[in-house]
Amino acid sequence: MKNILVILPTERDKRELGILKNKYGYNFLYYGINPRNCLKEFDTQSFIKNTISFAEKNNIDAVISTHDYPAAIIGSIIAEKLCLPAPEIEKILICQHKYLCRQYQKKYVPEAYVESKMIDPLKKAKAPFDFPFFIKPVKSFFSIMASQINNMCQYDDYIFKAKNHIYEFSAPLNEIFKNYSSYRYDASYLIAEKLIHGKQVTLEAYSYNKNISIIGIVDSIMYKNKISFKRFDYPSALKKDVKLKMEEIARKFIKKLGFDNGILNIEFFYEPDSGLIKIIEINPRMCSQFADLMEKVNGINTYEIQLFISLGVNPATLNTNIKHKYKYTSSFVLRKFKDKKIKNLPSKKQIDDLKKLYPDIRIEIYGKENQMLSNELNDMSSFRYGILNLGANSKKELCLEYKASKDMLNFKFD
Repeated sequence: MKNILVILPTERDKRELGILKNKYGYNFLYYGINPRNCLKEFDTQSFIKNTISFAEKNNIDAVISTHDYPAAIIGSIIAEKLCLPAPEIEKILICQHKYLCRQYQKKYVPEAYVESKMIDPLKKAKAPFDFPFFIKPVKSFFSIMASQINNMCQYDDYIFKAKNHIYEFSAPLNEIFKNYSSYRYDASYLIAEKLIHGKQVTLEAYSYNKNISIIGIVDSIMYKNKISFKRFDYPSALKKDVKLKMEEIARKFIKKLGFDNGILNIEFFYEPDSGLIKIIEINPRMCSQFADLMEKVNGINTYEIQLFISLGVNPATLNTNIKHKYKYTSSFVLRKFKDKKIKNLPSKKQIDDLKKLYPDIRIEIYGKENQMLSNELNDMSSFRYGILNLGANSKKELCLEYKASKDMLNFKFD
């Protein structure tokens, strides 16, 4: 029996890998608790040392880490120490440092590069571009501290807030930069970028022994006039020639960067009027939220691909002739745009009844009763309280399933 070490697992990891355990019979060992709410206190070096000790005692055959931060880079470090397949630490660090990654995009895929500048939040600087422009930490996830800046007042306010946020948030990554790289600039900076517009998508791909394969392209649907995601649709509705161009850019960048033995995703903007395709950012890990969307349409869960790569087995050997269950899938994000107290969460019976109605549904619920939505991890403009992943054979059917599911779960807020 293979022993698979899962670094800083999420509940989603445990759910999806639990399904694969029944399929393959592997033994999954979950190690660590994700420190996303207390990053400043997370001792990266001690965690790595303790994890390696645990791995050596348990005869680990593969290392998996799916969460963006800090699991992805720690997983790569531990896999390298154990001589197991994983992307090189340097490649992960390049992708996780958004400004550094922009410089490699400029070098390797200039047609998809967006002009950007790095900002030190401790130094008063004039606006890097004419207003409006976009700004975020050089290391960010979940759209935390990502914002459009429209005037000097907003810019000054953002810099003031960033000073209090960025050093606590970037502490684990800065420790890794110090111990595992020679890069001059760590994650204690901001990146400003010229605005780009268009249809937003996420392309997911993997490289195994330098052979690059595209997993799929997902459409990111936003709330109107917001930067918060409403849902993610798969397959993408983009035209075939646009998808092929994105795939070409992805393959070129992955090959020239030398990213190998791992999954990554690239977020793109496509501007229909001009035909321009621009990279938003690159994330050196799988999109766990989309894993079952791929399975519903393609027949293969992305966790299976990650599992095979981590075991040193070519994912191309997976059975790709499986007939799809659904033509369309969506990951619906439940949000509020004002902070509210959670009065009632779905009961176990309501959830079980919904799973009986839609056996392939994935349900994730955030928050606790009698607590504010703001107690959970959120972006800067909304409050997420759930995710529903559904599949159907028509878009109309998919929308009806979503409405029925939301009604059955019966969330209530004060």
